[in-house]
Amino acid sequence: MALAASVILTAQPAPLTAGPDLSRYNAVIANPNDWMDAFGVQVPIPPHEHPRLYLRARSIEDLRRRIQNPVLEPIWRSLQRHARENVQIRLEVDALQFLLNGDHELARHTAADALRTLEQAEYDTRVQDISRAIGRMMVTGAIVYDWCYPVLTAEQKRGFITQQQRLAKQMETGYPPYDGSYLTGHGSEWMIMRDMLSAGVAIYDEYPDMYEYAANRFFKGHLPGRNFWYEGHAFHQGSSYAETRVSAELYPLWIFDRMGFPHIYNPAQQFVPYSWIYMRRPDGQLLRSGDGQSTAPKLRSLLIASYYHDGYILGDYLRDPGVGTMNEIFELLWRDPDLKPLPVTDLPLSRYMGSPYGWMVARTGWDAESVIAEMKVNVYNFENHQHLDAGAFQVYYKGPLAIDSGLYQGANGAYGSPHHLSYYQRTIAHNSLLIYDPNEKFLRHGSELSNDGGQRRPNGGREPRTLADLLTRGYRTGDVLAQGFGPDPQTPAYTYLKGDLTQAYSSKVREVKRSFVFLNLEGQPRAALIVFDKVVAADPAFKKYWLLHSMEEPQVRGNTTLISLSQRGWTGRLRNTTLLPEPQNAEIVKVGGPGKEFWVFGRNYPTGIKPSQNPNKYEIGAWRIQLAPRAASATDYFLNVMEVGGEGTVERLSAADLTGVRVNDRVVWFRKDSERSEHPVAFDVTGSGTIQYLVTDLRPGTWQVWRDGRIVIPAVTVTSDAGTLWFQGPPGRYELRR
Repeated sequence: MALAASVILTAQPAPLTAGPDLSRYNAVIANPNDWMDAFGVQVPIPPHEHPRLYLRARSIEDLRRRIQNPVLEPIWRSLQRHARENVQIRLEVDALQFLLNGDHELARHTAADALRTLEQAEYDTRVQDISRAIGRMMVTGAIVYDWCYPVLTAEQKRGFITQQQRLAKQMETGYPPYDGSYLTGHGSEWMIMRDMLSAGVAIYDEYPDMYEYAANRFFKGHLPGRNFWYEGHAFHQGSSYAETRVSAELYPLWIFDRMGFPHIYNPAQQFVPYSWIYMRRPDGQLLRSGDGQSTAPKLRSLLIASYYHDGYILGDYLRDPGVGTMNEIFELLWRDPDLKPLPVTDLPLSRYMGSPYGWMVARTGWDAESVIAEMKVNVYNFENHQHLDAGAFQVYYKGPLAIDSGLYQGANGAYGSPHHLSYYQRTIAHNSLLIYDPNEKFLRHGSELSNDGGQRRPNGGREPRTLADLLTRGYRTGDVLAQGFGPDPQTPAYTYLKGDLTQAYSSKVREVKRSFVFLNLEGQPRAALIVFDKVVAADPAFKKYWLLHSMEEPQVRGNTTLISLSQRGWTGRLRNTTLLPEPQNAEIVKVGGPGKEFWVFGRNYPTGIKPSQNPNKYEIGAWRIQLAPRAASATDYFLNVMEVGGEGTVERLSAADLTGVRVNDRVVWFRKDSERSEHPVAFDVTGSGTIQYLVTDLRPGTWQVWRDGRIVIPAVTVTSDAGTLWFQGPPGRYELRR
């Protein structure tokens, strides 16, 4: 084998799908002379020195300080302890020791041992996810090659390169890597962004192809996709898969930074972990999101906190620290030991996560008494491990009250099982809306799934390969029409999110809009979540359902539904009051219990906790209510008020063009047609005392508030983002004028 092998032109990745201008999501090239062409894509030129993988020669003095730092010294001790048990860790620690003490005999022994380990490494490629183990072995080989480079013989270099190629060919992406998905799936994880890129950097001088292939794929497809979704300050594949996928995309951040190319990503990357901070429950778990579940952020949060020097992210990480044995070397190299944690209690109680998500989380606090509500629009759906849950909500207070239902990797199968495909990922497993067309077909990769009456699978269930695919092939599922919270941005009295969900469904619908208002009541009840929906079906005969899932059997009494928790020490309670449809037109049905836990219109898709799983760590649910209008109609409205942590007075209000809710001393108004008002808005409120008013669906601009024919607030600004007006005052006849 020639060390400087020629590029295999026939295997180079195909160009991106033609589509919109995506140049804003590409890398920013500060000095073009430091970049080169790799199969038509500009990539950084690795520096002509060793070490250059994960650190540089100028980093050695800092490394000596790091192993003695009080924060990192325990990590160094742990690495040395694990080196006695794990050959890969031993090789990496010995290579690190060579950098520290220059012991060439140790380096020669390490290099020979590492090459022998690579040659003897055999993997059964039929095993699920075996690519992760193969790739991690490539990383060990890359570390030894780069850090022990001065002692390598020409024959050893050829041997290392041969083995890196052999191992790369066994991974799912193959070698040269195929042009698979940049956004989801296993190809969007370690194989390119850590394993092949690391090996490529190490062997670049002798064999540039591997680096050029990996860097080409990263800068052509991985980077633009991530720069796009970082702008939303969240992650689309759920909190469980975030540990693998977000952690994987941090390796290029540090690899290129240490080679002299800092900040290759959109700096909005810093704020992705804030979504997990806000989803953190008092018990340490996260609200459920996508496939699987997660408790503590590990490597992903530690590396982001260190790179961006963010103490809030570090503070959340330190609730349950630890990155795993095979990642400790990266903590030693990259963790910022001088960064001090900041208390998340200093953060505002509400947070909006913009496109491509359109998610909002609102809290009443950060302690064990806190109510937490999540509200979703889903501007885009990336498929794979993201669920069909546009418009869904969750509520937590002293236990999970309004939940995502089902289980990933249970007793009846995991990804791709009937429970997963026909229930768990589908709209029916979430607190969202169904519009049931009995003739609708749901397909994934050409195979028919259950008809749950829910949202369509974007692009037939095929995952988007590129960012251009995502933007042009039917993955857009909603639009955020309004969002905001206030009046105090730190401790808001209200949090508001409104979305158009029409695109999430098939042609069976003409219009689906959902508005959320979360009220921090600071009393009894502690909070309330108001959900107002307008649904227009293509056929009046299509039945519409409003869903609310619970862990324990709900109690339905007239137009109220009670959810009370008694298991596992939970004591939470939620009362839902249905105001629309009108009582005479509202049908509330309980679904669940033995044999119907995961019921989809005539069939159960059962699953359960495996014997090896701790049942107290899972909340799969078994019950839901289905609220539906009794009379067939093309257009229906749903108005529900969920009180949490106590019960107060709930009253439906009505005015010309408006429908409203009163919860104790709070009044909230929505437009019936779900459009924004630009003409005067009038309403009456009776009673006594001071009332806090929230009027939604207003055009932006300067408005006046009139009461009983007199101006009481001469000028208040309504923003285009929120379209809301908040004020306080006594009951009376009000008119808002623009």
